Amino acid sequence: MLVAAVIAALVAVPVVRASLPVSAPRVDPAELRDRILASAGVPYQGYADTQGSVILPALPQLGEVTQLFGGGTSMRVWRATADSWRVAVLDPVGERDTYRGGGSTYTWDFGRNLWTQVVGDLPARLPQASDLLPPDLARRLLSEPSPGDRLTALPARRVAGIAAVGLRFTPGDLDTTISWLDVWADPTTGLPLQVELAGVFTSRFLDLSLTAPDPHVLIPDAAASSGFTTTTQNDVTAALNIVTNTQLPAGLAGRARLPGQVGGLGVYGTGLSRFVVAPVPGRVGQRTLDAVRNAGGTAVPGGFSVRSAVLTVLVVRPARRTYVLAGFASPELLARAASELR
Repeated sequence: MLVAAVIAALVAVPVVRASLPVSAPRVDPAELRDRILASAGVPYQGYADTQGSVILPALPQLGEVTQLFGGGTSMRVWRATADSWRVAVLDPVGERDTYRGGGSTYTWDFGRNLWTQVVGDLPARLPQASDLLPPDLARRLLSEPSPGDRLTALPARRVAGIAAVGLRFTPGDLDTTISWLDVWADPTTGLPLQVELAGVFTSRFLDLSLTAPDPHVLIPDAAASSGFTTTTQNDVTAALNIVTNTQLPAGLAGRARLPGQVGGLGVYGTGLSRFVVAPVPGRVGQRTLDAVRNAGGTAVPGGFSVRSAVLTVLVVRPARRTYVLAGFASPELLARAASELR
């Protein structure tokens, strides 16, 4: 009985602490947004958790992306600077680490015991777990204001032991599927601690220290028994240009294409309704089209469209080439863009 009482008391401590009134300095929402956007240089280390209910079709080669947005992810993170950090994704059978430092990115897959080094910055890549940490996610979604945006204050909240101040961002962009975004941040540094995206995705710190990590933690340490492979930014760019083998138009649906190194991959527009267009070659393209159709996709000229919560995916095959369009954009916007592809 004594042991049970002690355990009950220990378990109750965080619950009671979380329910207590939170006292935090008042920060104007516009000022808080500025602090959040200026927080990229803040060092920290801690443990973060994401939970999402954005259910995507089982698209070929995109299983990890589907899990990121439609399930839970646990991460340990150590960040010294914007160019020196490490993120470990934890799962029941091991971990997958990503290191950034010295102008290279290193990844380690525990299950395959394989290290991969990419020298330089990738010209294009799929979303990864580190993109969904509260600081990176909040800064990305708040970085491009548009006319009609509204910022309102939220009640303070205790996150990872810190009395955090909050804001709600309501986009003025009529073509985005994101209706609101809530962010709680450290009032002094502006570092985002918790992000809630329209009730379908949450990213938060459970434990956090606003101190720089030990430099040794940020050094990749490959064992002699590990596999190791190296590639460069130019190698990846050349490979993507060969695979995509097309040139996309300079504009779609009235949105200008952003500059990029890969001719066959395009990002169009600004703000939250920005979308990506990618050609998918050969049989993988047909499998992708079939996956969206079988997931209950809505028929559009030349293909099918599916929306899951805030994310829209549209796949069209106007001729012999398959295109995937995706983003936090309305199905109507992506359909207009798809109608201009040939």
